[in-house]
Amino acid sequence: MTERTSEQIHHHASFLRQCTADFATEIASHPSDESTNSFLITIKSFMIALNGSFSQYHDPIAFIEADLHHIWYMVISVAKISSPEDTTHDSLVLLLLYFRELGTLRRRIEGVEEEEKVGGERVWTDLPYFAEDLLAEWRNEEGLTAKQRINLAVFIGKCVAFGVDGANSLLSALWLLREALEGGGELDAPKRDGGVPFVELLSACAAIFENCGHKILTLCFDSQTLGQGNLKFSDSDQVPARELSIARWLSWRQTFQDLSRNEDEALAKGAKLGFNVMISCGREMGCDVEGEEKYWAKVMKLLEEELKRSGKESVGLEDIVTDPSWVD
Repeated sequence: MTERTSEQIHHHASFLRQCTADFATEIASHPSDESTNSFLITIKSFMIALNGSFSQYHDPIAFIEADLHHIWYMVISVAKISSPEDTTHDSLVLLLLYFRELGTLRRRIEGVEEEEKVGGERVWTDLPYFAEDLLAEWRNEEGLTAKQRINLAVFIGKCVAFGVDGANSLLSALWLLREALEGGGELDAPKRDGGVPFVELLSACAAIFENCGHKILTLCFDSQTLGQGNLKFSDSDQVPARELSIARWLSWRQTFQDLSRNEDEALAKGAKLGFNVMISCGREMGCDVEGEEKYWAKVMKLLEEELKRSGKESVGLEDIVTDPSWVD
């Protein structure tokens, strides 16, 4: 095993900068109506290249860190432009799980085998810096369009559902839920202090629950308190921000319910969408969640009445008007 020369390290840094610029150009010019699955070939090739260079060279940590950040940049960039209907989000999750399951990279230096760690995390087992880079993208709120925010929410929801990066990806999801649904009394404002319309945040929250609501509800039933992991929401982060409980689940649902009565039609519609996703989770899992039995009893009664009135062979939720207040 050899060490790279300073010239090689400098060349690689320049190479990554050019790759980032080229990839950004490809992302920006990609037709919005076409699948983004083709980008996975590029991402996978970089991940394989990291394996190869790792086994051949005694690279400094900063060298490996730069490669990882570039890989996560590509993953997140593709996730942002992939629509919920595209299968790319699923393919990205499978790719991350594939490399995670390869285990920890090891190399022999002067006859001693060692595990590679960056920032205290193992490559690939812990997917170093993935959750940090993902959370950084969430925090860049005004740098995201409404569509990109929903696309990214779908991706992180799938990451949570499939256990990609364990508690870290869930902490990123909780950051959005906390920012949008635990806003300290400012929830009826059309915009938050950061300037992002609430309706956009509510739509992203609905996407989170649609893709990993069952997982979050399960953790709430188990009263899970997530470990610190490698993420901090803010310097003043408190344990309750990582505490999951049925009470917290119900508070999120209550926020959606309250906002569904907002005078702003778009805001009310977005809130009802989130409520509708949450109100189905317990029923679909066979769990007893407060208010759900009462709500669905009213729904079933109206469906029965609509079936008799319409004379149709069958009716669905689209044939009636539901009201979130039925949980009370």
